[in-house]
Amino acid sequence: MQLDYDEFLVNLTIDLVAISVLTYALYFRRHQRRDLTLGLVGINVGLFAVSSFAATTSIGIGFGIGLFALLSVVRLRSSVATQEEIGYYFVALVIGLVNGLAVGDRWNYVITLNIVLLAVMFVADHPRVLPHAERCLILVKGVPRSTDSLRAKIEDRLGYEVTRMHVQEVDFARRRTQVDVRFRTDRPVARRRSTKDSTKDSAKDSTRAVEPPEAPAVEMTAPAVEVAAPSAHADPPPPRVDGPPEELDP
Repeated sequence: MQLDYDEFLVNLTIDLVAISVLTYALYFRRHQRRDLTLGLVGINVGLFAVSSFAATTSIGIGFGIGLFALLSVVRLRSSVATQEEIGYYFVALVIGLVNGLAVGDRWNYVITLNIVLLAVMFVADHPRVLPHAERCLILVKGVPRSTDSLRAKIEDRLGYEVTRMHVQEVDFARRRTQVDVRFRTDRPVARRRSTKDSTKDSAKDSTRAVEPPEAPAVEMTAPAVEVAAPSAHADPPPPRVDGPPEELDP
């Protein structure tokens, strides 16, 4: 059964509505990544066009499935994507493939599949679903002696309980360890005081104990000098002689 033009327009309308809801109403509002939004729309419309053209010719459905697998491999090998982005990417591919290969009286199946795919992504990626579960890659300086010491060190740095961790790489030359950590932000852990902090505190205490006590302040005052007043019985000063001095005879 081949696809006529009216059915093609209906399938195109359903596909554009579905991919718009997926990319702009769900993905972009929650993740705010414009470049991947454009990629989702482009790959969906491209797969829809190819699958719709395949439905108008004698090419079987296996061609569309093979094209789906080929695009998946090329896209996943082109760049590193997170698991959330991979999920949205596959749903965009499936929506384009389902709407492009819809032929005949299958509107109820096509619309139902589109609604189910969008509803699953809405619930699975909702912020209220597992809101406190977090994951991150941590690069730890040094090579730990045991897993328990490594877990305690990571919990002390993060401040949260580590639910699972996996050592991905141990570099003995550079003395560092890369760990994949899963933790819960609703389970805080009391931070332990490190050895360096305790050493600094003890050094400060010992420095304070060795310091000598401050000497009391001494006020330096100059001695008072008493000036005696002239006495009444003191000898009078010599009389003052006016005029030139007298000449004495030899």
